[in-house]
Amino acid sequence: MRDVMDESRTTASELPDDPALPGLRKIMTRGLAQVMSEPELELATLYMHNYVPGSRATLEARVANRRFVIKIYADDPSAEAEVYRRLAALGLAGDSGPRVPRLLSWDRDQKILVLSWLEGPSASQLVKDGKGRRAGELAVAWLRAASGVDARFGPRRGCGHLLYQVGVSVGALTAANPVLGATAKRTAKVLERTLPEEGTPHLVHGTLYARHILDMGDGPGVIDWQQFGQGPFEVDAGMFLATISRAALRHQEVADEATRATEAFLEGTRGLVDPNTLEWYWAASLLHLAASGLKTGLRTQPILGAHSLVGEAAWRAEHPLASSLLEGGAQGDVPRDHA
Repeated sequence: MRDVMDESRTTASELPDDPALPGLRKIMTRGLAQVMSEPELELATLYMHNYVPGSRATLEARVANRRFVIKIYADDPSAEAEVYRRLAALGLAGDSGPRVPRLLSWDRDQKILVLSWLEGPSASQLVKDGKGRRAGELAVAWLRAASGVDARFGPRRGCGHLLYQVGVSVGALTAANPVLGATAKRTAKVLERTLPEEGTPHLVHGTLYARHILDMGDGPGVIDWQQFGQGPFEVDAGMFLATISRAALRHQEVADEATRATEAFLEGTRGLVDPNTLEWYWAASLLHLAASGLKTGLRTQPILGAHSLVGEAAWRAEHPLASSLLEGGAQGDVPRDHA
């Protein structure tokens, strides 16, 4: 919610009428105050932060000195509500240190979650602002905090799950661009031959993009837990690094800061993640990101930089332990395809 491209103030009546999102429709027709049974919310100002038609919407509500998040889904959000409850019980929803939003309320029938607001720039924004090392350190702080709790619950999110996602990504890329799809398919075959051992499962976020990590000043805040599950820490480590790679490939002016974020992350996670396994998840996550929008039908053509993402994925899949960053050097030898 920190990387809002189109944050816009809106009223309940201006919300999209989406039959797949009963909670959104109810807020639109009856107003937030009635939906949440709080008369004072009649004066709330709403901001739409994210909307995927037929799937989900994220609103920010502001009234007086209150500020909170309303997440509305097409599917049952019970599992996500449960992860917030359990993390709070484990001490990871406090007012200091690594934390997640607190679950304030939820409505199973209307498929609505209400969460506390976490304020701070995202790790991706830090990279853009010349604070790449801080971005990497925040991601490390979260993984270290997660490693200290016994919270194994939720669906499997290991290499089998990600390999399935890679297959979907390859199909989507091939349909949009056969040449790009062919490269992605070759890389997927390498990943299939080199599946890492699963190891001990831990709680993982599942989509630990840089934009999901916020700088709270005294530690990271981690939002958007709908894809959580059980898996090795390399699941989240690989996805975080893939989003940092994407930032560098999309915006050459932040490449140096992206490298600093990567270096800080790799330094801080030594002993927590296995380098070979991390390379596998990094490569798989890059393929996943290359097909953004295509798999959901929101796009018909690959995103800008998809060729570069697939190219880096191929390199990482084919050169385990060859990454100079994992060996303490610079990232200059990774081939870049800026087509």
